Amino acid sequence: MNIPKELRGELIKELRFIAKKIIEESDLRRKIYFYSAAYGITRRVLNFTYDPQINFAEFVLEVTYNTINNRVQSIIQGDATIPLIDGFFDRLATYLEELALKIEREEDIYKTLEKIVALAHVTTGNGYYLFTKGLIKI
Repeated sequence: MNIPKELRGELIKELRFIAKKIIEESDLRRKIYFYSAAYGITRRVLNFTYDPQINFAEFVLEVTYNTINNRVQSIIQGDATIPLIDGFFDRLATYLEELALKIEREEDIYKTLEKIVALAHVTTGNGYYLFTKGLIKI
């Protein structure tokens, strides 16, 4: 990854803070609010330096935020057709921690982003269907 040390440190610190807040919060709206900061920090890093993996991470984090937020809003409005799977936000926080660790070690982050995408996908109709069939493993 081609990120200056100071920016890398800020990105890592923010991702860990976001993961911590997701775990600490009990309100779904606040959990998703803190998750939105994940793509926010990656975007800010990109505004100072370009790295293809961070660019990809920003895109994945924003799209998964929107996907998860749509389900959270539906649940809040009373639509329980597609529930959040047990431990959903705990897993999301774990994946953010893993992302921070891989960035810290300058390792490839693709597999971690793949996990985030799979988790977000189970909040959709098709994704939840595939999860209940055992085809998506979280």
